[in-house]
Amino acid sequence: MKIIDTLFKEIAFNLIDKFIRVFILNKNSLRVLIFHDIQNSIQFNTFKKLISKLSKDYEFISPEEFEKFQKDQKVTGKKLLVTFDDGFISNIHAAKYLNKLNIKALFFIVSDFVGLSVNSKKYKKIISNIYPNNLTEDKLSKPLGNKDIGYLIKLGHTIGCHTSTHRRLSKLKNIKDLEFEVLKSKTKIETMFKIKIDHIAYPFGDFKSVDFASLKYISKHFNFIHSGLRGNNLGKKKLIKRDAINLDYKISRLEKFLAGAADLIYKRYYNKLNNYLN
Repeated sequence: MKIIDTLFKEIAFNLIDKFIRVFILNKNSLRVLIFHDIQNSIQFNTFKKLISKLSKDYEFISPEEFEKFQKDQKVTGKKLLVTFDDGFISNIHAAKYLNKLNIKALFFIVSDFVGLSVNSKKYKKIISNIYPNNLTEDKLSKPLGNKDIGYLIKLGHTIGCHTSTHRRLSKLKNIKDLEFEVLKSKTKIETMFKIKIDHIAYPFGDFKSVDFASLKYISKHFNFIHSGLRGNNLGKKKLIKRDAINLDYKISRLEKFLAGAADLIYKRYYNKLNNYLN
């Protein structure tokens, strides 16, 4: 029964993809990719293949170029921004590869995760926040250190905020908890690296994680708020849609997501949230 259910979902996904490509697909698009920890050589090879494949159909843009498109510049063609969440040491290898292709990315850092030993109590607490439901031994990756983040900045990449400890913001009802996760994280990164942080990414960023209360607070401190809701970012929008990339998926499946095969699922809820910010 499970096999039949999976097969049905795949058929439906393919039919939606074909419908969008024929009737809806816009020639102009501005989409944002989310990567996380690239855990092994197999995933890293998939990452390189994916970037190479996408570069044939899309133009990769820098965070600065993305900001211009969001403010006042018209999008023509198909643009992609690369982002990484959490702040794992594997981000360094990805950044070096991207630099060879002259691609600049946006790295969202969990500020209190930086430089922790994998054996420390604080590391165990934060890593369980990052992987609340499926934490396994292979996910216990080392976080970036201060020098690593400095190196990313030196390479020309941009640093963003991903809260202090990666708690789900929609669950925080106390303003002091929001202040700790959001404002303290921003201030800590800005002070440590002498940079200005304009971008924040919601931990998880799904339907359960992005709510009106946290949006109201975050919008006072950041110009660009990144969710995990899939979609095209044409037009001025303070709440950014992003496409999470699972490197265990086939590249052809990931291309369907970027073509908009799942966008309708997120559209209604996204519109409510974005209208709240306007």
